[in-house]
Amino acid sequence: HHPKRPSPPPLGPSRPGRRIPGDRAPHRRKRHGQRSAGERLHERSPRRRASFVHLNCASLPEGVLESELFGHEKGAFTGAIRQRLGRFELANRGTLFLDEIGAADMRVQLRLLRVLQEREFERVGGAETLRVDVRVIAATNVNLREAVRKGTFREDLFYRLNVVPLKLPPLRQRQGDIPLLIEHFIRRLAAQHGCKIRGLDTAALNHLLAYPWPGNVRQLENALERMVLLANDNLLREEDVPEEIVHWQDEEESDLLPRDFKEARNSFERHFLCEALHRHRGVISQVAEEVGLSRKSLYAKLENLDIDYQHYRT
Repeated sequence: HHPKRPSPPPLGPSRPGRRIPGDRAPHRRKRHGQRSAGERLHERSPRRRASFVHLNCASLPEGVLESELFGHEKGAFTGAIRQRLGRFELANRGTLFLDEIGAADMRVQLRLLRVLQEREFERVGGAETLRVDVRVIAATNVNLREAVRKGTFREDLFYRLNVVPLKLPPLRQRQGDIPLLIEHFIRRLAAQHGCKIRGLDTAALNHLLAYPWPGNVRQLENALERMVLLANDNLLREEDVPEEIVHWQDEEESDLLPRDFKEARNSFERHFLCEALHRHRGVISQVAEEVGLSRKSLYAKLENLDIDYQHYRT
């Protein structure tokens, strides 16, 4: 048992734990602006010249998260043909952003607690103790207090992370942020894809401002990436805006009066599954468990409804 240590000071420059809970709307939609918020916190901190490293804990197959976080030695497990550094080492002296922290299993939670308390760990399969200086920002869209009550999340880790909790409202409640986010994403995506895009016209901007963005910042970024990749000009125009964004109000109105029972059922199932895919970022095993279908049945249903689950992945 480790002796009790005092919690780190709330907003000190070294490594306060910050937890960014997502909005819990009545339909329990997940909100996806946390990474951008984490990047902004990093850019405004004394660690801004060091690395900002991101890891989505929910996007990895079971058993892989520990190796991703802490690295592994050659021969540590089948397929470990060389030594690999983990995210904590890559983020040394910088910031590590752990998205969907609630997806970490109890073994990983215990190791996280140790590195937050002691600033040290060993790689998987290794004996050497490594020391790191990392500021951790964790984000979640689940109620971690409830997870603590249920015994699926460690109480000591919760309080270690929950030093400065920040609540991030959904994008539809932050419309003033949309033009700034658009400018940021266009600049980054244009550089990433080698495109010379200088902005977007007023008609395109108006469509993006009118849309409710149920998938939040991630959906906005995905839409802009499509626009940047398919643009015929150095200015994004109305014709570059995805059809589902331009005509979303028409679709909502037509959904009120489906032509027949089968169409109504398909419309409901499509919306229901798309919401679940948004919540779980395209992780099929988690979606299947939530909606009560086998993975095989879920894959068949997605194919039948022409839903591309890869679109929802990080």
